[in-house]
Amino acid sequence: MKKQLLLLWCLLCSGTILAQNRYPIIPQPQKIIPQNGSFELNKQVVIVDKTRNPQTLVALQPLKDKCRLAAGLALPVVSKAKGKKPIEVILDAKVTQAEGYKLNITPQHIQLKAKTPAGIFYGVQSLLQLLPTDIEQKIRANDTQWTIPCGTIEDEPRFGYRGIMLDVSRHFMPVDFLKKYIDELAALKINRFHWHLTDGQAFRFESKKYPLLHTAKSPQWPTNEGFYTQEQMRELVKYAQDRFITIIPEVDVPGHSQAALVAYPQYACQDSTGKQLLFQGEFCPKPESAQFIADILDEVISIFPSEYIHIGGDEASKVAWHKCPVCRKTTQDLGLKNVDELQSNFIKTLEKHLNSRGRKMIGWDEILEGGLAPNATVMAWRSLESGGEAAKMKHNAIMSPTSHCYLDYYQSEDPNEPLAFAGFINLPKIYSFEPIPENLTAEEAKYVLGPQANLWTEQVPVGSHAEYMTFPRGVALAEVGWSKKEDRNYANFLDRLSSYLTRMDYRSVNYAKHFFEIKTQTSRDANQRINLSLLCDNNGAPIYYTTDGSTPTQQSNLYTGPILISQTTNIKAATVMKGRMVDEITRTISINKATGVQMELTTLPSKRYFRGGIGAITNGTFGGNGRFNDEEWLGWNDQDFEGVIKWNQATDFSKITLRFFHKPSSWVWMPKSVSILASNDGVNYTTLSTVNPSVPAQEGVLTIPMSLGNQQYKFLKIKAQAYGTIPANMTGAGDKAWLFVDEVVVE
Repeated sequence: MKKQLLLLWCLLCSGTILAQNRYPIIPQPQKIIPQNGSFELNKQVVIVDKTRNPQTLVALQPLKDKCRLAAGLALPVVSKAKGKKPIEVILDAKVTQAEGYKLNITPQHIQLKAKTPAGIFYGVQSLLQLLPTDIEQKIRANDTQWTIPCGTIEDEPRFGYRGIMLDVSRHFMPVDFLKKYIDELAALKINRFHWHLTDGQAFRFESKKYPLLHTAKSPQWPTNEGFYTQEQMRELVKYAQDRFITIIPEVDVPGHSQAALVAYPQYACQDSTGKQLLFQGEFCPKPESAQFIADILDEVISIFPSEYIHIGGDEASKVAWHKCPVCRKTTQDLGLKNVDELQSNFIKTLEKHLNSRGRKMIGWDEILEGGLAPNATVMAWRSLESGGEAAKMKHNAIMSPTSHCYLDYYQSEDPNEPLAFAGFINLPKIYSFEPIPENLTAEEAKYVLGPQANLWTEQVPVGSHAEYMTFPRGVALAEVGWSKKEDRNYANFLDRLSSYLTRMDYRSVNYAKHFFEIKTQTSRDANQRINLSLLCDNNGAPIYYTTDGSTPTQQSNLYTGPILISQTTNIKAATVMKGRMVDEITRTISINKATGVQMELTTLPSKRYFRGGIGAITNGTFGGNGRFNDEEWLGWNDQDFEGVIKWNQATDFSKITLRFFHKPSSWVWMPKSVSILASNDGVNYTTLSTVNPSVPAQEGVLTIPMSLGNQQYKFLKIKAQAYGTIPANMTGAGDKAWLFVDEVVVE
């Protein structure tokens, strides 16, 4: 009996490995039944279309195009095989889900069944991923054997809504790039492209009725030019439809509208003297504004056939509304309690207009404030809980929280990463995303339409950078939206991702190479020698490193254990996955008397800014100059920093250099004062120096060197007093400032 169980276990394991290696499909299909053998594509193969549906031909086009270019095979579409090897395509009402499909692959034929042409399209995407990666070449690959592994695949998406949003207001993206971007989404079975067309910086939608809109731009964004003509937008809508993607357009109101109000200032609020209040970039919620926006929405509707139209509704400060007599009178006349209800009333007016045109409204989760419009769908960005709140109210919700779905956030701790927004979401983080909140009942969970990832482009000026920020995190999001929760496995995903990235290489996609995250850690051994460890959760994949500034290769040093460091060293390291060098990092390890000595902190940092742990203060690695959210920076909110370094014996030192971050635009302020104290018993401390630094004119790293003369102590205490309340007329005025501390250098 034990031998039988062992044999069964081995068969199950080998089956899993077989499926993983022979069927590297992303997103992970619902069910794969492996079979021996393969179907060979050759000149005898024809497509037998039994659907009599013109959309089926559209769905089959990617297979035909790629086979023609890379394999030199025409794959003619016929009604009968007549002795040829068939790829049989059938529309079958018994397939339970509209986007589902069934593939049966034998050495002699392939049968693809689906309920709709969309299902046919997604079956085609899976077939393409079962072919050798050379199928993505745009030139003939003469030496490739075009085989597809035999087996049965039954597949359907977990969620009906699977989206990615791209902001083109902050930086204009050309139509040719958008087509390439849509191609990548389609290959991942993503079915919604949320197109953020307008914001405070620019209005990218050509309006025939209000032609000044698309030529105006925010004074704070004077070089940002470009817009999409209505003809171009219709062209892109058709391009996406042919890839079974619905474009959801967004015209952001009532906030984020400064560019529109620069062009048409009469729709902004006025104070009691008649002065226009444009500085907040919010429409005045008066009937004239509602009609102006309704006119624009009518033009949007004429171009975009999407069931949903996105109206934004987020981050309206409403400061101008408090100063506007019209707003006060409207609030009073309608019997509203506050400006939140005034915004809700304004949004409801727009929703009624959209509903009268046969469309539905999506808004960011601020539309919950003051009462939700009757038929609105909530796009939950501030938290998963806000989407859960909408679902409990029996409103549809799209889950897009900043915690997991913001592609403008940093994706690596590497200080060489291009400038991004302050948050941090790496590949495993987005793969771990579960769109349905735990506290929802099964009935409430039905209102969760699916997930969406968002790419805001304040720091993303060109298309290649947009690709870098989107992929491979967008690949992970695609699997979150399609595959069953219980089937998702990160190690399995990475194995399939390796094959998928080769395909993206052929398609010239500038994806980021951050699958694992190599981390450095310094420590002192019993002989007080400094050791550098390379840490990486990479499933045992090897790490190679150099210390001479050269790029690591598989001929470089193989990391097997801590590296002895005796002087300041520039180290480069990379891990290898299936022969592919990934996650290369560059670190400078600065050696000083504090390096590798653990500091004891009196008050721990905020959990949000404590990813590097206490060791980040003395690990010899400096945090980034343009960001304070990497693992090297530790952050306290309205709390002082105090830490003690303890050596095994009294140590000579004469200078201490401290690093702080100063960025008032992000609520981050330099310390009000810094003190250095020392002791030999750890109880009685002597103050060696105190400084009260001046507020610097520039934002960024603030380095404070403190010369102390020749000293010898066993304990060193460092205190940095938080700035306290943020001054008036500054971002976050009245709130408590953050204090960020990086490396302590003792010389």
